[in-house]
Amino acid sequence: MPPLYFKPDGKELIRRVGRGRLERHTASRARSGAQDLLVAHVGGSRQEMGRQYGALVGDSVRKNADRLTGLFTAAGLPEPVALRFIDSSWERLAPHVPAPCIEEMEGIAAGASEAGFDLAIEDLQRILAVTNLDLYKREARIPEFLGEDFIEMLGDAGQQLLAALQGTPTLSCTMFAVWGSRTVDGKCFASRNLDWVSQTGMHEERLLTVYRPEDGHAFVSMGYAGVLGCLAGMNEKGISLSEVGAFSVREELDGIPWVLLARRVLEESKCLDDAVGIIQGAAHTIGYNYLVADGDPAHFGTKAFRPRAAAFETNYACCEVFFEDDPKEHDAVWADAAGQSHAYGLPLKEAVMRADTAFGAGPRALQATDNGPGAPANTGDPRGRQGERSTYLACHKPMHDMIRAYERGDAYVSPVRGTQVIEAGVPKRIGPEEAMKIAATVAHGEEMLAESDWDVMSVIYAPTDLDCWVAYESCDAGGVWRNAPDSGYWQYNLTELLEDSE
Repeated sequence: MPPLYFKPDGKELIRRVGRGRLERHTASRARSGAQDLLVAHVGGSRQEMGRQYGALVGDSVRKNADRLTGLFTAAGLPEPVALRFIDSSWERLAPHVPAPCIEEMEGIAAGASEAGFDLAIEDLQRILAVTNLDLYKREARIPEFLGEDFIEMLGDAGQQLLAALQGTPTLSCTMFAVWGSRTVDGKCFASRNLDWVSQTGMHEERLLTVYRPEDGHAFVSMGYAGVLGCLAGMNEKGISLSEVGAFSVREELDGIPWVLLARRVLEESKCLDDAVGIIQGAAHTIGYNYLVADGDPAHFGTKAFRPRAAAFETNYACCEVFFEDDPKEHDAVWADAAGQSHAYGLPLKEAVMRADTAFGAGPRALQATDNGPGAPANTGDPRGRQGERSTYLACHKPMHDMIRAYERGDAYVSPVRGTQVIEAGVPKRIGPEEAMKIAATVAHGEEMLAESDWDVMSVIYAPTDLDCWVAYESCDAGGVWRNAPDSGYWQYNLTELLEDSE
């Protein structure tokens, strides 16, 4: 069955503030529960964009701020304790937040207040902190944030805090990029799956934001109201950004929040080399993998056309960059108990992909995820330990194998669900539908609900054409939930969105 995707066929203006406006887009072909999407347009200086954003979606931001705090209080944690923990985390991040971002946050709070919405800058800071809080063994590190004396004073509440943090879901996501001989017309296609805790209600505040900053490149951000920076996005130069959270034993909060780093990449990068310099020069925090694709739209149809992509493996201590068919991935090995080395890299030409697993010697040595050798109890085998699920086997290798199946004309059966995804036939070049099929196959669904981890947002990029498709988890009137790919993808073109915002 081909993936479901559609263009909006209805548009309603909800609010207008200066250069900014908020629209509700509808699609009659969308599945029940996924038939509308908010789209905000903002432009100008940081202060101006902030004030527009706050006035346009301040009510939705308020709801999401409460929902994210609710992830902790739902576990029985008193709200004052949850807020103190989040605020203490923000204090570590704050010195690394660029001044223009603070200016924009102040503008959002001011614009929301002027529009009559109950929203303070502290709410925005807390949302940013929570998006950067997926620390390894965070339950053991809580005294760093609250202090030993405070934990002892809390008594039972302190133990509830530790339990709540231990149970906080991880961001286990997937991403890939393909181009050249693998794709239709040699164009670039990329993906970003956000696999996170499901059914929180945040899907009700799903939001596309079209930014036209006066001091940077215009871009579209896919995410949720109040999650500033960028969970996923693409700029007018054909640069797209994807991310995966990956536990590392070398993690601190003394760096730039990753969503703000992602936004900087989109605002400042006109090509892949720009993005590489920005990410390599950043102060990183916890274990994250990134993927930046460059569709090179300016040179399409010429001999100079050169789409590319790169993956980045980062933690507080290091950052390694990988390009197509990278020698470092060819050299990736793990050693068994007998000292025997086993290669596990799956490099390809004209493709890069990542789930949680790192392939660089430095990042992998510090990884805890996917049985990484950084944690003392782990063996380093990316296939995981007995009875454990590894993203290497469930996500990374399937992406690799599906890309090869299209190349060879082979059939492919999902190892997770046992369903045939690709039928045998002649080799086929990858286009939007094939990219969606790969993304949907590795997106967590029903099999991960017990771990509160499924796909809440899925994005397909075609950065050569500046096209994108975005899907969010949904819930219909009968209470039936669907993960993002099963809900269907909204199709947009960034050039058209920018023309519409002028």
